[in-house]
Amino acid sequence: MERVRDVWKELVKTLRERGVSSPAQEARFILSRVVDTSPSRLYLFWDLSLSLQQREKLSQMLEKRLSGFPLQYVLGEWEFMSLPFQIEPGVFIPRLDTEAWIEKAILFLKERAKGEPLLICDLGCGSGMIGIACAFWVPSLQLQGVDISWKAVELSRKNARSLAVENRTTFLISDLFSAFEGKKVQFDTILSNPPYIPKDQWEQLSPEVKLYEPQLALLGGEDGLNIIRRIIQESPPFLKRGGRLYLEHDPDQLEALKTMVRNSPQLDYLESITDFTGKIRTSVVVKV
Repeated sequence: MERVRDVWKELVKTLRERGVSSPAQEARFILSRVVDTSPSRLYLFWDLSLSLQQREKLSQMLEKRLSGFPLQYVLGEWEFMSLPFQIEPGVFIPRLDTEAWIEKAILFLKERAKGEPLLICDLGCGSGMIGIACAFWVPSLQLQGVDISWKAVELSRKNARSLAVENRTTFLISDLFSAFEGKKVQFDTILSNPPYIPKDQWEQLSPEVKLYEPQLALLGGEDGLNIIRRIIQESPPFLKRGGRLYLEHDPDQLEALKTMVRNSPQLDYLESITDFTGKIRTSVVVKV
């Protein structure tokens, strides 16, 4: 039987021929899943042979990937902020751009907490990666995550259990802040990666995104700002004085977002955060 190293070479060749942009990396991810190890430890299996069951699993995964199914859905798991998260079709796949501002948010929360309890909200939580990563790395945090998708809420609960933070997290189905209306709840920090793609840009997205990821988690209306506009308008009652709102957006939406904040008497624009390409990807707003 073929050794793992030979299977990897053939897998790279197949993926490259089918136009996959990073065939060697994807082959390593897929094979690691097949042999149940991390990509960084795959070399330890290099001279082993795949079992029949593993070959069948590889064949099924490869078939899905070659059909255009996103790699993260094929794997069923993805790393975010150095933590393993379950990923399922129908729930948004977080991008690397988001890690840039979450890293800064975690550093701020650690400094703010100093061992004291803080209450944060992951608004539009999806798979729960943003809020759960914060709760994992800042042990004094209490997290409430909300999403309009029941599937997203269930997946967030699974991820909280798998990372052992379920005792400090609550996930609710909610249209933005609707689950908190009538309740005396205010957050120290609200974090959100809302839908912000303008309607006219939808057709420009790759087939992987258009065909498989949930449109509800991506499209932000005609100008891409429908949900962002609502968050700016609806967030003040749910933020403590001095509390921060971290809001991801398209770089081209910065000035429009700043205008919204200027028109809100309870909010001030604090700072911008760039992604790993140097583009402004997130705005930080504070309640005054």
